[in-house]
Amino acid sequence: MKKQDFIQSVRKGEAKFRVDKIEIATDGSPLTGKGSLQVLPGRFKLHVVLDDGCKAPGMQSGVRTRREFWNVRGVIEDEIGFSLHSLPNNISQNYTFGQPTKQTLDFSAGHIDLVPIGFDNLTVHELYNLQMEATGQPQVAASFQQPQNTNVTFHAILPNFKLIERNGGTETIRKNVFLGESTQSSLDTFHGESPAWKYGLIQKDGDLHVHFISKPEHKSQGEEQDQRLFRAFLNTLAFTHGQHAWPFSMEYRRDSKLVVNRIHLHEDVADSPHAPFNEAMGFNNLTKNISWNFSEVLDRSYTFFSSDSKISHEVENLLFIFREATSNGIPKKITLLSLCSLLESLVRLIYEEQVASKNSVETADFQKIKIEIREGFLKRKQPAYDRLAAILSNADPVNMRMRFEAVVEHLNLQPANKWKDLYGTWSSYRNPISHRMSKGNGSEDSAQEELFAESQIAGTINCMILKLMDYSGFAIFSAYEEKYAKI
Repeated sequence: MKKQDFIQSVRKGEAKFRVDKIEIATDGSPLTGKGSLQVLPGRFKLHVVLDDGCKAPGMQSGVRTRREFWNVRGVIEDEIGFSLHSLPNNISQNYTFGQPTKQTLDFSAGHIDLVPIGFDNLTVHELYNLQMEATGQPQVAASFQQPQNTNVTFHAILPNFKLIERNGGTETIRKNVFLGESTQSSLDTFHGESPAWKYGLIQKDGDLHVHFISKPEHKSQGEEQDQRLFRAFLNTLAFTHGQHAWPFSMEYRRDSKLVVNRIHLHEDVADSPHAPFNEAMGFNNLTKNISWNFSEVLDRSYTFFSSDSKISHEVENLLFIFREATSNGIPKKITLLSLCSLLESLVRLIYEEQVASKNSVETADFQKIKIEIREGFLKRKQPAYDRLAAILSNADPVNMRMRFEAVVEHLNLQPANKWKDLYGTWSSYRNPISHRMSKGNGSEDSAQEELFAESQIAGTINCMILKLMDYSGFAIFSAYEEKYAKI
Protein backbone atom coordinates (compact mmCIF):
# COMPACT_ATOMS: atom_id res chain seq x y z
CA MET A 1 0.00 0.00 0.00
CA LYS A 2 1.28 3.46 -0.94
CA LYS A 3 1.46 6.18 1.68
CA GLN A 4 -1.11 8.40 0.00
CA ASP A 5 -3.57 5.51 -0.28
CA PHE A 6 -3.09 4.81 3.42
CA ILE A 7 -3.68 8.47 4.34
CA GLN A 8 -6.84 8.62 2.22
CA SER A 9 -8.17 5.44 3.85
CA VAL A 10 -7.46 6.83 7.32
CA ARG A 11 -9.25 10.07 6.45
CA LYS A 12 -12.37 8.15 5.43
CA GLY A 13 -12.37 6.44 8.82
CA GLU A 14 -13.27 2.96 10.09
CA ALA A 15 -10.31 1.40 8.23
CA LYS A 16 -8.23 -1.58 9.36
CA PHE A 17 -4.70 -2.56 8.26
CA ARG A 18 -2.34 -5.50 8.76
CA VAL A 19 0.79 -4.70 10.73
CA ASP A 20 4.00 -6.76 10.80
CA LYS A 21 7.52 -6.47 12.23
CA ILE A 22 6.27 -4.83 15.40
CA GLU A 23 8.99 -3.85 17.86
CA ILE A 24 8.10 -2.49 21.30
CA ALA A 25 10.69 -0.75 23.47
CA THR A 26 9.51 -1.12 27.08
CA ASP A 27 11.16 -0.32 30.38
CA GLY A 28 12.29 -3.96 30.34
CA SER A 29 13.18 -6.38 27.54
CA PRO A 30 12.11 -5.42 23.98
CA LEU A 31 9.03 -7.17 22.57
CA THR A 32 8.20 -8.27 19.01
CA GLY A 33 5.05 -9.39 17.25
CA LYS A 34 2.42 -8.67 14.62
CA GLY A 35 -1.17 -7.51 14.57
CA SER A 36 -3.53 -4.89 13.16
CA LEU A 37 -4.05 -1.13 13.17
CA GLN A 38 -7.65 0.08 13.29
CA VAL A 39 -8.96 3.61 12.72
CA LEU A 40 -11.63 4.59 15.24
CA PRO A 41 -13.27 7.99 15.89
CA GLY A 42 -10.53 10.20 17.29
CA ARG A 43 -7.91 7.50 17.83
CA PHE A 44 -5.87 4.62 16.43
CA LYS A 45 -6.19 1.18 18.02
CA LEU A 46 -3.18 -1.13 17.65
CA HIS A 47 -3.74 -4.80 18.44
CA VAL A 48 -0.48 -6.74 18.91
CA VAL A 49 0.02 -10.50 19.15
CA LEU A 50 3.44 -11.05 20.71
CA ASP A 51 5.86 -13.60 19.27
CA ASP A 52 6.48 -16.85 21.14
CA GLY A 53 8.69 -16.31 24.15
CA CYS A 54 7.80 -12.62 24.53
CA LYS A 55 6.09 -11.55 27.72
CA ALA A 56 5.06 -8.00 28.54
CA PRO A 57 6.20 -6.60 31.89
CA GLY A 58 3.57 -6.00 34.53
CA MET A 59 1.92 -2.60 34.49
CA GLN A 60 2.12 -0.44 37.59
CA SER A 61 -1.05 1.21 38.83
CA GLY A 62 -1.39 4.97 39.17
CA VAL A 63 -0.69 7.91 36.91
CA ARG A 64 2.03 7.43 34.30
CA THR A 65 3.84 10.32 32.61
CA ARG A 66 4.57 10.56 28.89
CA ARG A 67 8.27 9.87 29.38
CA GLU A 68 7.27 6.42 30.66
CA PHE A 69 5.35 5.56 27.46
CA TRP A 70 6.60 2.71 25.30
CA ASN A 71 7.86 3.28 21.78
CA VAL A 72 6.08 1.03 19.29
CA ARG A 73 7.29 0.57 15.71
CA GLY A 74 6.00 -1.57 12.86
CA VAL A 75 5.24 -1.89 9.15
CA ILE A 76 1.74 -1.37 7.72
CA GLU A 77 0.74 -3.55 4.76
CA ASP A 78 4.39 -4.46 3.98
CA GLU A 79 5.38 -0.90 2.94
CA ILE A 80 4.64 1.85 5.45
CA GLY A 81 6.75 2.13 8.57
CA PHE A 82 5.21 3.84 11.57
CA SER A 83 5.83 4.60 15.24
CA LEU A 84 3.70 5.65 18.17
CA HIS A 85 4.15 6.32 21.89
CA SER A 86 1.67 4.80 24.28
CA LEU A 87 1.09 2.29 27.05
CA PRO A 88 -1.09 -0.80 26.59
CA ASN A 89 -4.63 -0.30 27.85
CA ASN A 90 -5.20 -4.05 27.83
CA ILE A 91 -2.94 -7.10 28.24
CA SER A 92 -4.49 -10.54 27.82
CA GLN A 93 -3.58 -14.20 27.36
CA ASN A 94 -4.96 -16.29 24.47
CA TYR A 95 -5.10 -20.06 25.00
CA THR A 96 -5.49 -22.55 22.13
CA PHE A 97 -5.41 -26.26 22.90
CA GLY A 98 -2.18 -27.81 21.67
CA GLN A 99 -0.63 -24.42 20.87
CA PRO A 100 1.68 -22.16 22.89
CA THR A 101 -0.01 -19.44 24.91
CA LYS A 102 -0.15 -16.11 23.08
CA GLN A 103 -0.05 -12.77 24.84
CA THR A 104 -1.83 -9.81 23.22
CA LEU A 105 -1.53 -6.09 23.84
CA ASP A 106 -3.90 -3.28 22.86
CA PHE A 107 -2.64 0.27 22.41
CA SER A 108 -4.60 3.46 21.81
CA ALA A 109 -3.07 6.67 20.42
CA GLY A 110 -4.32 9.92 18.97
CA HIS A 111 -1.55 10.10 16.38
CA ILE A 112 1.10 8.03 14.63
CA ASP A 113 4.30 9.05 12.86
CA LEU A 114 5.09 7.56 9.46
CA VAL A 115 8.72 6.56 8.99
CA PRO A 116 10.52 8.18 6.00
CA ILE A 117 11.70 5.74 3.35
CA GLY A 118 13.70 6.00 0.10
CA PHE A 119 14.41 9.47 -1.21
CA ASP A 120 12.55 11.02 1.76
CA ASN A 121 15.66 10.23 3.82
CA LEU A 122 17.91 12.35 1.59
CA THR A 123 18.59 16.07 1.46
CA VAL A 124 18.76 17.86 -1.88
CA HIS A 125 22.55 17.75 -1.77
CA GLU A 126 22.61 14.02 -0.97
CA LEU A 127 20.13 13.30 -3.75
CA TYR A 128 22.27 15.26 -6.21
CA ASN A 129 25.38 13.29 -5.26
CA LEU A 130 23.45 10.03 -5.63
CA GLN A 131 22.36 11.02 -9.14
CA MET A 132 25.93 11.89 -10.07
CA GLU A 133 27.13 8.48 -8.89
CA ALA A 134 24.35 6.70 -10.78
CA THR A 135 25.22 8.45 -14.09
CA GLY A 136 28.97 8.09 -13.59
CA GLN A 137 29.51 11.83 -13.84
CA PRO A 138 32.20 13.48 -11.71
CA GLN A 139 30.95 15.48 -8.74
CA VAL A 140 31.95 19.03 -9.52
CA ALA A 141 31.32 21.24 -6.52
CA ALA A 142 30.52 24.25 -8.67
CA SER A 143 27.76 22.39 -10.53
CA PHE A 144 25.61 22.24 -7.39
CA GLN A 145 25.16 25.36 -5.34
CA GLN A 146 24.50 24.29 -1.75
CA PRO A 147 21.96 26.73 -0.23
CA GLN A 148 23.51 29.06 2.32
CA ASN A 149 20.68 28.38 4.79
CA THR A 150 18.56 25.31 5.41
CA ASN A 151 15.33 25.28 3.43
CA VAL A 152 12.41 24.48 5.75
CA THR A 153 8.97 23.47 4.51
CA PHE A 154 5.74 22.50 6.24
CA HIS A 155 2.57 21.15 4.69
CA ALA A 156 -0.45 20.52 6.89
CA ILE A 157 -4.09 19.67 6.23
CA LEU A 158 -6.70 21.20 8.54
CA PRO A 159 -9.93 19.20 8.22
CA ASN A 160 -13.22 21.07 7.70
CA PHE A 161 -11.52 24.45 8.04
CA LYS A 162 -13.08 27.29 6.05
CA LEU A 163 -10.78 30.06 4.79
CA ILE A 164 -12.26 33.52 5.44
CA GLU A 165 -10.35 35.47 2.77
CA ARG A 166 -8.85 34.78 -0.67
CA ASN A 167 -6.50 36.69 -2.94
CA GLY A 168 -5.68 34.03 -5.55
CA GLY A 169 -6.89 30.81 -7.04
CA THR A 170 -6.38 27.67 -9.07
CA GLU A 171 -6.75 27.42 -12.84
CA THR A 172 -7.49 23.97 -14.26
CA ILE A 173 -7.01 23.26 -17.97
CA ARG A 174 -8.71 20.23 -19.53
CA LYS A 175 -8.08 18.84 -22.99
CA ASN A 176 -10.48 16.53 -24.78
CA VAL A 177 -9.84 14.96 -28.18
CA PHE A 178 -13.30 15.98 -29.36
CA LEU A 179 -14.27 19.06 -27.27
CA GLY A 180 -10.84 20.62 -27.28
CA GLU A 181 -9.41 22.70 -24.44
CA SER A 182 -11.41 24.22 -21.60
CA THR A 183 -10.37 26.25 -18.58
CA GLN A 184 -11.88 26.38 -15.10
CA SER A 185 -10.87 28.87 -12.41
CA SER A 186 -11.48 28.73 -8.69
CA LEU A 187 -10.83 31.46 -6.11
CA ASP A 188 -9.52 29.14 -3.38
CA THR A 189 -6.20 30.56 -2.11
CA PHE A 190 -4.78 33.17 0.19
CA HIS A 191 -1.04 33.66 -0.04
CA GLY A 192 1.48 36.09 1.39
CA GLU A 193 4.77 36.36 3.20
CA SER A 194 6.48 37.57 6.35
CA PRO A 195 10.11 38.69 6.63
CA ALA A 196 11.34 35.09 7.01
CA TRP A 197 8.54 32.92 5.58
CA LYS A 198 6.09 32.69 2.73
CA TYR A 199 2.77 30.89 3.06
CA GLY A 200 -0.09 29.57 0.97
CA LEU A 201 -3.55 28.69 2.30
CA ILE A 202 -5.51 26.59 -0.21
CA GLN A 203 -9.13 25.47 0.22
CA LYS A 204 -9.70 21.99 -1.17
CA ASP A 205 -12.69 19.70 -0.64
CA GLY A 206 -13.64 21.48 2.57
CA ASP A 207 -10.12 21.19 4.03
CA LEU A 208 -7.48 23.88 4.32
CA HIS A 209 -4.02 22.98 3.00
CA VAL A 210 -1.37 25.04 4.79
CA HIS A 211 2.02 25.55 3.11
CA PHE A 212 4.69 27.30 5.18
CA ILE A 213 8.08 27.73 3.50
CA SER A 214 11.21 29.50 4.70
CA LYS A 215 12.82 32.21 2.59
CA PRO A 216 16.47 31.80 1.48
CA GLU A 217 17.62 34.42 3.99
CA HIS A 218 15.96 32.67 6.95
CA LYS A 219 18.47 31.01 9.28
CA SER A 220 16.95 27.93 10.86
CA GLN A 221 17.90 27.43 14.50
CA GLY A 222 17.09 23.71 14.43
CA GLU A 223 14.14 21.35 14.37
CA GLU A 224 12.65 22.41 17.69
CA GLN A 225 12.65 26.08 16.68
CA ASP A 226 11.24 25.28 13.21
CA GLN A 227 8.29 23.44 14.73
CA ARG A 228 7.70 26.16 17.31
CA LEU A 229 7.45 28.76 14.55
CA PHE A 230 5.03 26.60 12.58
CA ARG A 231 2.88 26.14 15.69
CA ALA A 232 2.86 29.94 15.99
CA PHE A 233 1.47 30.15 12.45
CA LEU A 234 -1.19 27.54 13.29
CA ASN A 235 -2.08 29.57 16.39
CA THR A 236 -2.46 32.56 14.09
CA LEU A 237 -4.93 30.68 11.90
CA ALA A 238 -6.79 29.40 14.96
CA PHE A 239 -7.20 32.89 16.42
CA THR A 240 -8.20 34.65 13.21
CA HIS A 241 -10.71 31.93 12.24
CA GLY A 242 -12.00 31.06 15.72
CA GLN A 243 -11.27 27.36 15.25
CA HIS A 244 -8.58 25.02 16.55
CA ALA A 245 -5.95 24.63 13.82
CA TRP A 246 -5.24 20.95 14.49
CA PRO A 247 -3.75 19.19 11.44
CA PHE A 248 -4.99 15.81 10.30
CA SER A 249 -1.65 15.32 8.56
CA MET A 250 1.59 17.26 8.70
CA GLU A 251 4.87 16.98 6.77
CA TYR A 252 7.99 18.78 7.94
CA ARG A 253 11.11 18.83 5.73
CA ARG A 254 14.60 20.30 5.96
CA ASP A 255 16.37 20.63 2.60
CA SER A 256 13.72 18.20 1.23
CA LYS A 257 14.58 15.53 3.82
CA LEU A 258 11.42 14.37 5.59
CA VAL A 259 11.79 14.94 9.33
CA VAL A 260 8.23 14.45 10.57
CA ASN A 261 5.21 12.90 8.84
CA ARG A 262 2.40 12.75 11.39
CA ILE A 263 -1.21 11.59 11.09
CA HIS A 264 -3.39 12.91 13.89
CA LEU A 265 -7.02 11.95 14.47
CA HIS A 266 -9.38 14.47 16.07
CA GLU A 267 -12.93 13.45 16.85
CA ASP A 268 -14.14 16.97 17.65
CA VAL A 269 -12.44 20.28 16.89
CA ALA A 270 -13.82 23.35 18.65
CA ASP A 271 -15.22 25.97 16.27
CA SER A 272 -16.31 29.22 17.91
CA PRO A 273 -18.92 31.63 16.49
CA HIS A 274 -16.92 34.46 18.09
CA ALA A 275 -14.00 34.76 15.68
CA PRO A 276 -12.55 38.29 15.38
CA PHE A 277 -13.01 38.23 11.58
CA ASN A 278 -15.30 36.57 9.03
CA GLU A 279 -15.93 36.17 5.30
CA ALA A 280 -18.31 39.11 5.29
CA MET A 281 -15.40 41.42 6.13
CA GLY A 282 -13.55 40.21 3.07
CA PHE A 283 -16.62 40.88 0.90
CA ASN A 284 -17.16 44.31 2.48
CA ASN A 285 -13.49 45.05 1.86
CA LEU A 286 -14.08 44.52 -1.86
CA THR A 287 -17.06 46.87 -1.80
CA LYS A 288 -15.05 49.42 0.24
CA ASN A 289 -17.55 49.40 3.12
CA ILE A 290 -14.80 48.16 5.44
CA SER A 291 -11.08 48.66 5.01
CA TRP A 292 -9.48 45.40 6.11
CA ASN A 293 -6.13 43.83 5.28
CA PHE A 294 -5.97 40.11 6.07
CA SER A 295 -2.23 39.97 5.29
CA GLU A 296 -1.59 42.54 8.00
CA VAL A 297 -3.75 40.58 10.44
CA LEU A 298 -1.78 37.39 9.80
CA ASP A 299 1.55 39.21 10.06
CA ARG A 300 0.70 40.92 13.36
CA SER A 301 -0.71 37.75 14.87
CA TYR A 302 2.20 35.56 13.75
CA THR A 303 4.76 38.05 15.09
CA PHE A 304 2.97 37.97 18.45
CA PHE A 305 2.66 34.18 18.76
CA SER A 306 6.21 33.56 17.53
CA SER A 307 7.70 35.96 20.08
CA ASP A 308 8.00 33.18 22.68
CA SER A 309 7.06 35.68 25.38
CA LYS A 310 5.26 34.94 28.62
CA ILE A 311 2.25 37.00 27.59
CA SER A 312 1.94 35.26 24.18
CA HIS A 313 2.00 31.82 25.84
CA GLU A 314 -0.71 32.83 28.31
CA VAL A 315 -2.85 34.30 25.52
CA GLU A 316 -2.41 31.08 23.52
CA ASN A 317 -3.76 29.04 26.45
CA LEU A 318 -6.55 31.53 27.07
CA LEU A 319 -7.69 31.36 23.44
CA PHE A 320 -7.71 27.55 23.56
CA ILE A 321 -10.15 27.68 26.50
CA PHE A 322 -12.07 30.48 24.72
CA ARG A 323 -12.73 28.28 21.68
CA GLU A 324 -13.59 25.24 23.78
CA ALA A 325 -16.00 27.22 25.97
CA THR A 326 -17.83 28.83 23.02
CA SER A 327 -17.99 25.83 20.69
CA ASN A 328 -21.23 24.17 19.60
CA GLY A 329 -22.95 22.07 22.24
CA ILE A 330 -21.70 23.95 25.30
CA PRO A 331 -24.62 25.26 27.44
CA LYS A 332 -24.89 29.02 27.09
CA LYS A 333 -24.69 29.74 30.81
CA ILE A 334 -21.42 27.81 31.01
CA THR A 335 -20.15 29.73 27.97
CA LEU A 336 -21.04 33.08 29.55
CA LEU A 337 -19.43 32.19 32.88
CA SER A 338 -16.29 31.00 31.13
CA LEU A 339 -16.01 34.15 29.01
CA CYS A 340 -16.40 36.35 32.10
CA SER A 341 -13.57 34.46 33.80
CA LEU A 342 -11.39 34.64 30.68
CA LEU A 343 -11.91 38.40 30.33
CA GLU A 344 -10.90 38.93 33.95
CA SER A 345 -7.86 36.71 33.43
CA LEU A 346 -6.85 38.64 30.31
CA VAL A 347 -7.27 42.02 32.03
CA ARG A 348 -5.16 40.86 34.99
CA LEU A 349 -2.51 39.49 32.60
CA ILE A 350 -2.21 42.75 30.65
CA TYR A 351 -2.30 44.86 33.79
CA GLU A 352 0.35 42.87 35.63
CA GLU A 353 2.68 42.52 32.64
CA GLN A 354 2.37 45.94 31.03
CA VAL A 355 0.60 48.42 33.32
CA ALA A 356 1.38 47.69 36.98
CA SER A 357 4.99 48.87 36.80
CA LYS A 358 3.77 52.34 35.79
CA ASN A 359 1.83 52.59 39.05
CA SER A 360 4.57 51.24 41.33
CA VAL A 361 4.88 54.48 43.34
CA GLU A 362 1.13 54.67 44.09
CA THR A 363 1.11 50.97 44.96
CA ALA A 364 4.02 51.35 47.36
CA ASP A 365 2.29 54.30 49.10
CA PHE A 366 -0.91 52.28 49.44
CA GLN A 367 0.92 49.29 50.96
CA LYS A 368 2.77 51.53 53.40
CA ILE A 369 -0.41 53.18 54.67
CA LYS A 370 -2.22 49.83 54.81
CA ILE A 371 0.47 48.38 57.08
CA GLU A 372 0.37 51.43 59.36
CA ILE A 373 -3.43 51.30 59.76
CA ARG A 374 -3.45 47.52 60.24
CA GLU A 375 -0.81 47.70 62.98
CA GLY A 376 -2.85 50.44 64.65
CA PHE A 377 -5.95 48.21 64.67
CA LEU A 378 -4.02 45.28 66.10
CA LYS A 379 -2.69 47.40 68.96
CA ARG A 380 -6.28 47.93 70.14
CA LYS A 381 -6.47 44.20 70.99
CA GLN A 382 -10.22 44.10 70.49
CA PRO A 383 -12.11 41.49 68.39
CA ALA A 384 -13.77 44.07 66.14
CA TYR A 385 -10.46 45.76 65.37
CA ASP A 386 -8.80 42.36 64.81
CA ARG A 387 -11.48 41.55 62.21
CA LEU A 388 -10.88 44.88 60.48
CA ALA A 389 -7.15 44.21 60.48
CA ALA A 390 -7.73 40.78 58.88
CA ILE A 391 -9.94 42.34 56.18
CA LEU A 392 -7.37 45.06 55.56
CA SER A 393 -4.63 42.44 55.12
CA ASN A 394 -6.29 41.29 51.89
CA ALA A 395 -6.93 44.79 50.53
CA ASP A 396 -5.56 45.27 47.00
CA PRO A 397 -4.16 48.60 45.78
CA VAL A 398 -6.45 48.34 42.72
CA ASN A 399 -9.81 46.68 42.18
CA MET A 400 -11.12 45.03 39.03
CA ARG A 401 -12.78 48.18 37.70
CA MET A 402 -9.53 50.12 38.05
CA ARG A 403 -7.61 47.36 36.27
CA PHE A 404 -10.18 47.21 33.46
CA GLU A 405 -10.13 50.98 32.89
CA ALA A 406 -6.34 51.10 33.08
CA VAL A 407 -6.04 48.33 30.46
CA VAL A 408 -8.54 50.07 28.15
CA GLU A 409 -6.46 53.25 28.43
CA HIS A 410 -3.16 51.39 28.00
CA LEU A 411 -4.39 49.65 24.83
CA ASN A 412 -5.87 52.92 23.56
CA LEU A 413 -9.25 51.38 22.84
CA GLN A 414 -11.44 54.19 21.48
CA PRO A 415 -13.85 55.61 22.33
CA ALA A 416 -12.74 54.87 25.88
CA ASN A 417 -16.21 55.41 27.43
CA LYS A 418 -17.74 52.76 25.19
CA TRP A 419 -15.20 50.14 26.22
CA LYS A 420 -15.28 51.12 29.90
CA ASP A 421 -19.08 50.69 29.88
CA LEU A 422 -18.49 47.03 29.06
CA TYR A 423 -17.25 46.63 32.60
CA GLY A 424 -20.89 46.91 33.71
CA THR A 425 -21.89 44.11 31.32
CA TRP A 426 -19.07 41.91 32.58
CA SER A 427 -19.81 42.71 36.24
CA SER A 428 -23.50 41.92 35.79
CA TYR A 429 -22.88 38.43 34.41
CA ARG A 430 -19.51 37.48 35.87
CA ASN A 431 -20.79 35.08 38.52
CA PRO A 432 -24.56 34.63 38.56
CA ILE A 433 -24.24 31.30 40.38
CA SER A 434 -22.76 33.07 43.40
CA HIS A 435 -25.59 35.61 43.23
CA ARG A 436 -28.43 33.06 43.13
CA MET A 437 -28.63 33.30 39.32
CA SER A 438 -31.11 36.14 39.75
CA LYS A 439 -30.10 37.93 36.55
CA GLY A 440 -32.01 35.73 34.10
CA ASN A 441 -35.69 34.90 34.48
CA GLY A 442 -35.93 32.39 31.64
CA SER A 443 -37.86 34.73 29.34
CA GLU A 444 -37.04 35.20 25.67
CA ASP A 445 -35.82 38.75 26.34
CA SER A 446 -33.57 37.53 29.15
CA ALA A 447 -32.09 34.82 26.91
CA GLN A 448 -31.39 37.42 24.21
CA GLU A 449 -29.70 39.71 26.72
CA GLU A 450 -27.43 36.84 27.79
CA LEU A 451 -26.55 36.04 24.16
CA PHE A 452 -25.67 39.68 23.45
CA ALA A 453 -23.64 39.86 26.67
CA GLU A 454 -21.76 36.69 25.63
CA SER A 455 -21.11 38.16 22.19
CA GLN A 456 -19.88 41.52 23.52
CA ILE A 457 -17.59 39.98 26.14
CA ALA A 458 -16.13 37.61 23.51
CA GLY A 459 -15.61 40.57 21.18
CA THR A 460 -13.88 42.53 23.94
CA ILE A 461 -11.47 39.65 24.55
CA ASN A 462 -10.64 39.45 20.83
CA CYS A 463 -10.18 43.21 20.49
CA MET A 464 -7.89 43.42 23.51
CA ILE A 465 -5.75 40.62 22.12
CA LEU A 466 -5.64 42.32 18.72
CA LYS A 467 -4.41 45.52 20.38
CA LEU A 468 -1.72 43.48 22.14
CA MET A 469 -0.63 42.49 18.64
CA ASP A 470 -0.44 46.19 17.61
CA TYR A 471 -3.29 45.67 15.15
CA SER A 472 -5.30 48.68 14.00
CA GLY A 473 -8.41 48.32 11.90
CA PHE A 474 -11.82 46.69 11.86
CA ALA A 475 -12.76 43.62 13.90
CA ILE A 476 -15.98 42.00 15.01
CA PHE A 477 -17.28 43.57 18.23
CA SER A 478 -20.41 41.43 18.60
CA ALA A 479 -20.96 38.47 16.29
CA TYR A 480 -24.58 37.87 17.33
CA GLU A 481 -25.46 41.53 16.76
CA GLU A 482 -23.35 41.78 13.59
CA LYS A 483 -21.53 44.81 14.97
CA TYR A 484 -17.96 45.81 14.06
CA ALA A 485 -15.48 48.00 15.86
CA LYS A 486 -12.55 50.02 14.54
CA ILE A 487 -9.72 49.62 17.00
